[in-house]
Amino acid sequence: MKKRGLLLMTIVFIIALLSTTFICWEKSPVVVMKIGHSQPTDHPRHLSFLKFQEIVGKRTDGAIKVEIYPAGQLGTEAEQMEAVKMGVLNATRGGSFEAATPRLLIYTMPFLFKDLDSVHKITRGPWGEKIAEAAKENNIIILATGDAGGMRNITNNVRQIKKPQDMKGLKLRTPPIESIIKIMEALGANPVSIPYSEVYLALKTNVADGQENPYVNITAMKFYEVQKYLTVLNYQYHPDPFFVNLNWYNSLSPQMQGIIKEASVEMMIYNDELIKEETDNSYKILQKNMDVYVLSTKEREAFIKQVQSVYDYYIKKGLFTRAEIDEIRKIAN
Repeated sequence: MKKRGLLLMTIVFIIALLSTTFICWEKSPVVVMKIGHSQPTDHPRHLSFLKFQEIVGKRTDGAIKVEIYPAGQLGTEAEQMEAVKMGVLNATRGGSFEAATPRLLIYTMPFLFKDLDSVHKITRGPWGEKIAEAAKENNIIILATGDAGGMRNITNNVRQIKKPQDMKGLKLRTPPIESIIKIMEALGANPVSIPYSEVYLALKTNVADGQENPYVNITAMKFYEVQKYLTVLNYQYHPDPFFVNLNWYNSLSPQMQGIIKEASVEMMIYNDELIKEETDNSYKILQKNMDVYVLSTKEREAFIKQVQSVYDYYIKKGLFTRAEIDEIRKIAN
C-alpha cells in the first residue's frame, strides 16, 4: 500500500510539474517588433513588410509579433529614424538614410551603377554588409538593403537630352538631397527646390522645366501629362535599408536574431521583385506617352566624365576613397 501511495504521489507530482511548466510556457511574454514607414499600403515597401511579418510569425511560432504602422502614422521619415536610434521604435525603412550613416550615400554616387542587377551585386554581397556596418555607430543595425524605387532619370519640356551640354540652363526640380543637387550643378542644370506634392503644377506652369525621378514616381505622379521628353540616364540609385535598433536586436536570442536576419533578406528580395515589376510597367506607360531617348554607351560616358567633380567632393569629405569606388564599380559592372 505504501508503495502504491508513493507511486500515486509521484504521478500527481509529475502531472503538477508538467501543468506548471505548460502554464509558464503559455504565459511567456511575446516579443513585439514595432515597425513604422511612410508609404501607403499598396506600395512595395508595405507589401514586403507584410511578407516579413508572415515569415517571422511562422518561424518564431508567434514568439515575435510584428506590428506595422504605414503611411507616416508614427511621424515623418526623419522622426521615425530618430525613434529607431533611441529605441522608441524597433525598425523602419525610408528616406533620411544619411542619418543612419553617411556611408549609405555611396549608393547615390552618379552613374555608379548601370542598372538594378548591378546594384544587387553590391547590396546583397560583402560590400553591402561593409557599408551597412557603419550604422552601428548610431545604435542601428541594417539587416538588409533593397531598392527604393529603381534608377533615376530625367524629364523636361525644353529638349531631348543626349549630351551634357543639353542640360545647361534647364530649371530642374530636385529633392533636398545634396548628392542630386551636386550632380545637376556639375551637368550645368539649375536645381529648383519645390515640394514633391507641388511638382506637377510647377511643371505645368513652367516654374520648372523638368524633374528627376524613378519611372514609378513619374508614372504615379502623372508627370508624363505635363512633360514631353524622357531621357534614360539611369544616373543615380537610392537604397532602401532596413534599419533596426541595435540594442533591441542584441536583446534577442541568437536563434531569434537568425530568423529576423533571414526574414529581412527574403523581404528585400521580394521588395526588389515588386519594384522591378512596377518599373517595367511604368516604363511601358511612359513610352506610350513621352518622347523617350536611351543613351548609348558612348553618350553615357560623356555624362560620367562630366560629374567626376561630385566624386572628388565626397572623397575630400572622407565619405569613401577612390580605390573603394573603383572596387565597387568593378564588382557591380
